[in-house]
Amino acid sequence: MEKKTIGGFIAALRKANGMTQKELAEQLHVSDKTVSRWERDDGAPDLAVVPVLAEIFGVTCDELLRGERKPPAARAETAEPSEIAPKAEKQRQRLLKLTLSQYKNRTCIAMGVSVTGVIAALICDLAFLKAVLGFFLGAIFFAASIVCQAVFINKAFFSVEDAGLEENVRSGFKRSVIRLAERSIRLTAAFLGFTLPLLLADANMGLALDSVLLWGSVGAAGFLLVYAVVLYFLHASFLRKGVYALSEKETAVYYRNHKLKRSCAIVLAVILAVTFVGHQFATSIWGPYSIMKGTTFADYDSFIQYMQQDIPADSDGHAGEPKQSAAQLPDGIGEEALTRRLEDSNGNVVCEYIDRNESVVSLRYTPKDGTILPITVCTEEDLRAAQQTAAARHVLFGAAYCLECLIVILIYIRKRAK
Repeated sequence: MEKKTIGGFIAALRKANGMTQKELAEQLHVSDKTVSRWERDDGAPDLAVVPVLAEIFGVTCDELLRGERKPPAARAETAEPSEIAPKAEKQRQRLLKLTLSQYKNRTCIAMGVSVTGVIAALICDLAFLKAVLGFFLGAIFFAASIVCQAVFINKAFFSVEDAGLEENVRSGFKRSVIRLAERSIRLTAAFLGFTLPLLLADANMGLALDSVLLWGSVGAAGFLLVYAVVLYFLHASFLRKGVYALSEKETAVYYRNHKLKRSCAIVLAVILAVTFVGHQFATSIWGPYSIMKGTTFADYDSFIQYMQQDIPADSDGHAGEPKQSAAQLPDGIGEEALTRRLEDSNGNVVCEYIDRNESVVSLRYTPKDGTILPITVCTEEDLRAAQQTAAARHVLFGAAYCLECLIVILIYIRKRAK
């Protein structure tokens, strides 16, 4: 029965107690395949299972981790719980690494759920033009990811509570779990902020890609700032409640890092606010209608000739109401309804024409004494070109938001490494 591995020791104890793998598995609430893997040393039981196994076989946790029974004389000499034999300590470290590795795999599952949520939201918005539905669909996935994280954290913490570990070892394990959880939840918070602008769209309409990228970047940055603040207070609460403990050196590093985080968050908030104000100013001053170039006419004859052409509106249409041709007007009205008169600064009519050109979006001119020349005519094509320019400006501002966040994050990482 003197086996040197946990797996061989478990197999020997099981056989000595006349138990099958299935019977042992039923008592531990695991599958018989799991027990088989333990006995082949292809895996190891969770730390939470070790005390249960020790009780079933009538051995100590220390003996189970050592992979052998202590001599009777050694059993009589009761050692302090912290005085673990090197071999048992090595087995405990192996089990800790295995448990942490399992938690990492579960964290990847939670992050995958978050990624699925943002992909589903974007598909609903861009492919089916259901932006609001996309947000709520994504929110369901994000909530599921957070619930999964809570369950995984609780399972990981429970696995080390009754495993006979020293306080500093248990605290170190919990801190590692919390750090991994922070990354996953941070990603979920960023995705939630990124999809939040989808609520700005109408219920049965989608949000354009440039708007999603722009406002999504702003929303993600905002949520990450809020998350950083919440995380700061959560860590302080964990320390007060004794969820985990820190040494004096670790405490100094912890507060230094959080002070650095707070400083970087404030700097980033100020930079983003300034950029946002500049973006809003540029949008309000240089909107699509104000940056349209159009065609300029220096005489009335060419202007009237252009406006009286029978040019239909494009199939895409524009924001204004479509004009009616003379043939579409009710009887008795004729072309009088399409007649337009332009006046100078004194109220005198200086130009009169029949407005048949349905592609015209707007006219720009400055009334003066006796004239309004030059006249700039803006068409739907000019409007679309101006809208593309405005969209490109939105994308540039969105890239600026992302770049600012990236620069501040890199500065934080570099200073933290020092």
